[in-house]
Amino acid sequence: MAIERIYFEAENFVLTLIYGKLTNSELTTHVVEMNRDYNHIKGVRELADCRFLTDVSELTGSAVLHSAELEEGNSRVIGGRGAIVATSDLIYGLANMYAAVASNIRDESRVFRSMDEALQWLEIDPIRAEVESLISEEAYQQRNRASIK
Repeated sequence: MAIERIYFEAENFVLTLIYGKLTNSELTTHVVEMNRDYNHIKGVRELADCRFLTDVSELTGSAVLHSAELEEGNSRVIGGRGAIVATSDLIYGLANMYAAVASNIRDESRVFRSMDEALQWLEIDPIRAEVESLISEEAYQQRNRASIK
């Protein structure tokens, strides 16, 4: 599993990096932890970067829908926006399933193929350069090398 979260308090923004393999239980655990960690905060803007997610062989559509439903009733989604960036067709489709449910729970939830469009939509200009450095291909390569050691 490779899910990392970085919270930018001043911007009320959570960057989630999802790469490598993702399973049903890992996705559910991630949403439960997000609910727990950010329940006291309203209007969180969230970006899930799934561009380097390579294996969803143990992720089902029903688990994706269930995980999205877990957001209901959590204050972090009140007035919040959620963006998912996915480039592969399969992951883009799964992300759209999640967003379809999440958009009924939070103010807005969208799936993008373009990171630039997602960052613009989330309106995080003051921290954009820092976020871009964390989501660069080089940064992901460093994470992969570190996880192999």
